[in-house]
Amino acid sequence: MKEKMSQISKQNMIIISVSMFIFGCIFYALILVLIKSFTSPSGFIFTNPALNYTELEASITSNKTLILSKQINTYIKSKKSAWDITHLSVYYRNLNNGGWFGLNEKEYFSPASLMKLPILISYLKKAESQKWFLDTKIVYKKNPKIKDFKQNVPPERQLVDGESYSLRDVLQYLIVYSDNNASALLESYLPMADLQRTFTDIWLTFPSITSWSFDNNVKVIDYASFFRVLFNASYLNRKDSEKALALLTKVAFRDGLIAWVPQNIAISHKFGERGIVGFNGEEEKQLHDCGIVYYPNHPYILCVMTRWDNWTNLRWVIWDISSLVFTETQKQYRNNPDSE
Repeated sequence: MKEKMSQISKQNMIIISVSMFIFGCIFYALILVLIKSFTSPSGFIFTNPALNYTELEASITSNKTLILSKQINTYIKSKKSAWDITHLSVYYRNLNNGGWFGLNEKEYFSPASLMKLPILISYLKKAESQKWFLDTKIVYKKNPKIKDFKQNVPPERQLVDGESYSLRDVLQYLIVYSDNNASALLESYLPMADLQRTFTDIWLTFPSITSWSFDNNVKVIDYASFFRVLFNASYLNRKDSEKALALLTKVAFRDGLIAWVPQNIAISHKFGERGIVGFNGEEEKQLHDCGIVYYPNHPYILCVMTRWDNWTNLRWVIWDISSLVFTETQKQYRNNPDSE
């Protein structure tokens, strides 16, 4: 009888132990779900969704990226051989798996209005420690000593001489309309050291102060870094990274990367253009567009920088490359949207 009672007791202990183990596993799983539901940020659209749960993992370039690289490289060679363009650089990065390629990515170009993006980032960085900063009101006074540089893509709206604006409003003019008046005002109000720090903090070389927006001193692979740090919220906090990327989706310039992408696809981008008269008296034209295309579940960075003497050719080249990349992305992921 004692042996039988002992066996029953042992069986009960085993059942209790197993039950407690199962209950513990279920409880642990529920806790994880609750933690994730409470800690997962809501309302974030433009920054990396992987930031909700884990750190990014590095990935080697995929075959899909290699296919795209070959297509773009073939296109570049055809355009150069036909003398449709002289200088053309492309940078692409798949923001899901990290696959990337650069073509002539170390060629230098004049950044022109591309420099307005690091100005925006610098102001948002300063506002992280001084919450009131962007609400500061200033009166725009046009400086007659500052030469008006011709904008081949005229802004739809500009700051008005004598009007009062908050710094937040001026940043809207800076990015959405690429207003040079807004750029001049913001440059005068922010110490150059703050702008320089925005470059050096993400391991980029800051162009010399005397020629920082005019000379050929920016590479496409370097400039793309601004979009990478915004997407991964690795320089600004996530809230301000979202603000910056959201503002960049409102850029009024529709004649570059965005031209051949469906309107329901968001694009955070910044363009730059410059006409530089050479020693021979002829004007060399540059047109660039760089940004993040938010293809559903498969966002990617695409930056194109061009140089030639014909605006129409430069526009068409950027359109063509954007169309090639979007079409290939659509082909690769339309039937398998969850794959890398």
